[in-house]
Amino acid sequence: MELMNPGEQVPDDDLVDQEGRTRKLSDWRGKALAVTFVYTRCPLPDFCPLMDRRFVDIQRAITADPALRDRAHLVSISFDPAHDTADVIRAHAGRRGADPATWSYLTGTRASIDHVTSRFGVSTIDEDDTAQSLTHNLRTAIVDANGR
Repeated sequence: MELMNPGEQVPDDDLVDQEGRTRKLSDWRGKALAVTFVYTRCPLPDFCPLMDRRFVDIQRAITADPALRDRAHLVSISFDPAHDTADVIRAHAGRRGADPATWSYLTGTRASIDHVTSRFGVSTIDEDDTAQSLTHNLRTAIVDANGR
C-alpha cells in the first residue's frame, strides 16, 4: 500500500473503539485529530508508553481549553489487533485515564489495521512470531477537520 501524502484523505476503514463500537476516522469529521499508533504490550518506555504519556498531557490541554474541547480529538490505533481486542484496549485506556469524549483507542481486523497503518507509514516486524516483541517505528499525524 502506498504511503499517504500530505493533504490526502485519510483511510476510512471500519475499526473498533474501547467501548466496542465500530468507528471510522470520518466519525470525527469537523474536528482536528492527532492520530498515533501503539500496542499495549510495548516494553520500550520511549515508544508506545511515551506516546500514551504525551496524549495524557494533550488530553488535559484539550479538556482545559473550552475552544479546543469540541474541535480536537485524540486517536491511538493499535497495530497488534490479535492481542489488542476491544476489551484489552478498554482496560489499557482506563489505566491511562483516556476519556472517550476526547481520546479514543482503536483496534480492528488485521486487514483494516494493515491498511490504515501502511497508509500512515507505520511498519512493524514481529521478531519472535508472538507479537510480544514487535519492532516498530513511531508515527503521529495531524488530520484536519476535513479528514486530510
